[in-house]
Amino acid sequence: MKLRKVFFSLIAVLFLYSVVIPNHLLAEAQGTLLKSPSSYPTTYEQSRERFREYETAFSEWKEVSGETFRLSSSENLSIDLIKAEAAKSKDTLIVLTSGSHGIEGYTGSAMQDVFVKDFLQKLNPADTGVYMVHSINPWGMKNFRRYNENNVDLNRNFIPDWNSFDLTSNKAYKELENFFEPDKKIGSIVAHDAAFTAALAKTAAVSGTDKVEGALLTGQYTNPKGVYYGGTKDELSTAFMKSEFDQMLMSPYKQIIHIDLHTGYGPRYQMSIFSSSAETLTEEEAQAAYQYPQVLTPDTEGFYASTGDMTEYFTAMAKAKAPEKAFYSTTFEFGTLGDGTVDSIQSLKRTIEENQLFHYGSSNELSELIIQARYKELFYPRETKWREKAITDFKQAMTGVLTYKGAIQ
Repeated sequence: MKLRKVFFSLIAVLFLYSVVIPNHLLAEAQGTLLKSPSSYPTTYEQSRERFREYETAFSEWKEVSGETFRLSSSENLSIDLIKAEAAKSKDTLIVLTSGSHGIEGYTGSAMQDVFVKDFLQKLNPADTGVYMVHSINPWGMKNFRRYNENNVDLNRNFIPDWNSFDLTSNKAYKELENFFEPDKKIGSIVAHDAAFTAALAKTAAVSGTDKVEGALLTGQYTNPKGVYYGGTKDELSTAFMKSEFDQMLMSPYKQIIHIDLHTGYGPRYQMSIFSSSAETLTEEEAQAAYQYPQVLTPDTEGFYASTGDMTEYFTAMAKAKAPEKAFYSTTFEFGTLGDGTVDSIQSLKRTIEENQLFHYGSSNELSELIIQARYKELFYPRETKWREKAITDFKQAMTGVLTYKGAIQ
């Protein structure tokens, strides 16, 4: 552990000179967007309007409905759904959700577009239903934030029973809150980057990297202005989705396949299938079953299940309320920065500084623009190569999962 602390500290110091300061030029070296695939939207409004038009694509389904749940009439924000019911035998229901982390909804929207264009024709409308949910966190999507209007991380907000839940369970976060939540305006970008690196080196040396990592992964429920804040009650979006999940579980479908779309974690050019803790296949078995090279299962080294995670919640409810159904809920996670040590430091840094900027602002306009650009790259890369590879990976993973589950031939 001592050697790991020293190594991490050295990496942090080197990071200032080799990555942080050069990166203040808006990370242009990560790739220039030449011609983005058309599936990728640029605004929340554009994405929502396109989604609402998908009803016409379900012409082979006899019962199709578009639904809207308004969260804010003043800002015109809503969760939108399309439900296409199987016409005869309700064998399989495919559920595709996006945008619980608002800014991640842009890539999620792109993948839903690919699904409509490339996969509907492969399904059998007689025995297969499709539910698609657009932008569970519309405020976050519109404002390019991970969190909602109350600074709540919705993918830490799916708690089965708040009355019995211990809000103070994440002791590590409280101990490190001063590092995670700098409570001051951001000034010069170079001074800001240097201060972060020094704070990181000190925190890693004193507390250890495992504690820093553990404090973030599970979410926290005590600091409303902090990162990964899971709230203290169901948010409107969460309550709505819990109700929708209940209806799905009470439906006559014999099998439910749920895929939630996210960005950020994992290798930059390789999407990961991030299984729930209920997955019974080993990593090797899952890779063979889904014909996909990157599948994380409970036996994968470093696997973790987040508190308040939507797929974990849905899986637990399925086991409790509809144990007779064949049920599968998973996450398709599109890695952005990468999964190396320096990549992890960058991800941590961009998460903390964006939160600081949101709550306390900046006295330097250039610093504000740089931090916003870095944060956007963390969840919605502009690079054409990344966007094209994400689509390729989605198609491969979706084909593998649906084939293994018998939804397509």
